[in-house]
Amino acid sequence: YDDVPSVWHADFTLACEGDSMLPRIQDGDVVAIRRTPNVENGEIAAVRIDDEATLKHVYHYPDRLVLQPENTAYPPFVLIGEEINRVAIEGRAVGLCRKL
Repeated sequence: YDDVPSVWHADFTLACEGDSMLPRIQDGDVVAIRRTPNVENGEIAAVRIDDEATLKHVYHYPDRLVLQPENTAYPPFVLIGEEINRVAIEGRAVGLCRKL
């Protein structure tokens, strides 16, 4: 269990791995998530694609869903048509914990 401020109203946390969300979120950071199936465009969300979880900026369009890394070295993940059914928004990022 992770201890996060109650004002975040977080439901769970994710331990982050990798550098796709640099510089904002670093490898080893713990991100607090408030469970919700919907997020606003541009918000950072915990997203499940099939059996894998990722943390990305989410953008909804009429014909596609775009999962955008913060790190510009990585391309966006674009889902179109039936591919969108592989995705579940688990929640919105509401806080960040980092060791100094």
